[in-house]
Amino acid sequence: MLHCWPNRQLSRQINASSIFTTFSRGPIHIMRRDSEVEHGGGEALGPLGQTDSFPNDAELSRTLMESSSKGVLSTLTGDGYPYGSLVSCVVSGDGNPILLISDLAEHTQNVRLASRASFLVDTASSIDGDPLEGTRLTLVGKMEILEDPVALADLYLAKHPYAAGYADFKDFNYWQLVVERCRFVGGFGHMSWMGADAYFQAEPDPFSTNASHAIDHMNDDHADANLVFVQERGGVPEASAAQMVAVDRYGMTFQVSTKDGHRFSRVAFPEVAIKSSQLEPFVIGLLQSLRDDA
Repeated sequence: MLHCWPNRQLSRQINASSIFTTFSRGPIHIMRRDSEVEHGGGEALGPLGQTDSFPNDAELSRTLMESSSKGVLSTLTGDGYPYGSLVSCVVSGDGNPILLISDLAEHTQNVRLASRASFLVDTASSIDGDPLEGTRLTLVGKMEILEDPVALADLYLAKHPYAAGYADFKDFNYWQLVVERCRFVGGFGHMSWMGADAYFQAEPDPFSTNASHAIDHMNDDHADANLVFVQERGGVPEASAAQMVAVDRYGMTFQVSTKDGHRFSRVAFPEVAIKSSQLEPFVIGLLQSLRDDA
């Protein structure tokens, strides 16, 4: 029987995109819906199972941005050179990065002269090995100062409480990057451009905050359930073992062992989740239905 996810701290953060591009090196298509996707060369076996249930790149981008607390702000100097700065951030409800920056900073002086800028966030710090196997997102747009930042200031300080010590200084202001275009890279061979409309219309995944707890719980305590999922719904009836490597609002991704080697398998949930509390009942309900049908 499946029990509640244990409440333990985990440093690992995994999403469907980074898992596939970490372990696969070929032109695989893992998107749920249409997306402008480019893939690298080489050959690799794609995932099995219900592969139309992966999140699209806009959703992956919003989820990555939602979980980010810092990034690299790139601005243009007066003589036209790109200039990168590490800054703290929070994301507004529509997905724009919100920054608290000083008028004395080089990047602020730059954006007052030319508002065009980009903002890079990534998962490199959570990757053991080649950081280029991780997921990253570059948002391109124009910087604008927030004239009435009260609500967003509260949001920013909730994520960065240390900033309260200087947030009221006269030279500090809240700015946002108004996104015009995005470049998503999910690792080697997985990348796409998307417009602002696609980015703004997507929503962060509701499971992103508790996915790693569920992944460890399933792998540590319910390996038998993982095997049922991939054998019955994941397109790998010959599987001898399965490890969950990702979970999102649409379904679960597994790395599967067979006599011929390792493959990835995708198992969709019967419906799309809209809140984080649905994760456990979705997994338990799907397992129970498969066992009832057996």
